[in-house]
Amino acid sequence: MLKKKYLNVYKLLGGRIATNVADSLFYMAILWYFKETSHSPAMVALLFSIEAGIDIVSFGFGPLIDSFSIKKLLAFSTILQTLISLVVVFILKVAKSNITIDVLLLLLFSASTILSSIIYPTEYKLLPVLVEKKDLLHFNGLFQVSYKILDLVLDGITTFIIATTSISMTIVLSAIIFGLALFVYAKIQVNVLAKDLLQNEEYFSGSYLKDLRVGWTTLKEEKNILKLILPLCVVNFFFGIYDIGLPYFAQSYIHDSAIGYGGLLMASSAGSIIGAFLVQRFKLGQKKMEIFIAACFLGTGIFRILVPLVVRFNIYLALFNAGVSSLWGTMMNTVFEVLVQTSFSAAVLGRIDTINDSILSLMIPLGTFAGSWIVQTFGSMSTQYVYGFALLFSALYYFSVTQYKKRQK
Repeated sequence: MLKKKYLNVYKLLGGRIATNVADSLFYMAILWYFKETSHSPAMVALLFSIEAGIDIVSFGFGPLIDSFSIKKLLAFSTILQTLISLVVVFILKVAKSNITIDVLLLLLFSASTILSSIIYPTEYKLLPVLVEKKDLLHFNGLFQVSYKILDLVLDGITTFIIATTSISMTIVLSAIIFGLALFVYAKIQVNVLAKDLLQNEEYFSGSYLKDLRVGWTTLKEEKNILKLILPLCVVNFFFGIYDIGLPYFAQSYIHDSAIGYGGLLMASSAGSIIGAFLVQRFKLGQKKMEIFIAACFLGTGIFRILVPLVVRFNIYLALFNAGVSSLWGTMMNTVFEVLVQTSFSAAVLGRIDTINDSILSLMIPLGTFAGSWIVQTFGSMSTQYVYGFALLFSALYYFSVTQYKKRQK
């Protein structure tokens, strides 16, 4: 019954999975091309910088996402993704590597990344108008399970495809899967009531800059969400510190080869998948969501601190704690997404989501710079403790905010 009732949601999920797979194939193929042809870490770093830079300025795509027809935007963006993949294949087949070709490929990679930054918030915006509020947590959890499983297996599968075929064939496969995503998106039906919600004139002025300002103003006026986002910015800064220190920590304390880092990532991925499954079981009202987010921060922080605490005594226990920490973190992120979806009109959700992404994305690169210095000065162990305590302080902040709101009533 649930499956038939939400058939359009499963179509959206199918399109999202196909887009994610095609994105991974395209990204890894371009990454591998520059790694093999330039033999320069600087070119690989440039790809990472382009991706991070687009995430930071993604707030600029918000008015576009909110203004256009959802189905047309998904279709147009996916068609362009397909064409970009085919153009890259053509370039790789007929041209020899040189500076001009490298610049052209970087421009096409940038365009593809921009389109991905449009497609994903568009899907996020569409979900609340296809799903009843009581089932939003279930479906956000389902989407998270799909993402986490894909993240776990895609890099390995893509590397295998590149190794056994070629970079060009990998991008051809990417184009085919983008075409599949386009076919699935075309099957989604948005009813009249949903269209009215998406096109609520209250949130549109006809001017790009004014519409952009409406997004910032709407977020600012929703004090409860703003109070939750601000500490997330701080946590993301400390996540950048933790993330840059993780490979060094793994090599020093887990295993002195890539196995140590891979083991930590695998444990975290497994915890995330379990967390995405578990969160679907909860039925939370808006008030309980805020308390649940605080509890998740507490759980994430406690188990994150336990990783460096126990690693000298038992590596397997450290890996277990890393997995449990990620379990709590995934549940927290999923519930936060639902809280945002239920706190704003679908008509402005594209702007809200991209603004959030821009703010949060900005903090991670800043944290990585600080993390590099911390690793060199104090060692990798300190980066793990710093992040864990940042999570604990955030939990205390959230609990204090929820208690303050109770006293105000």
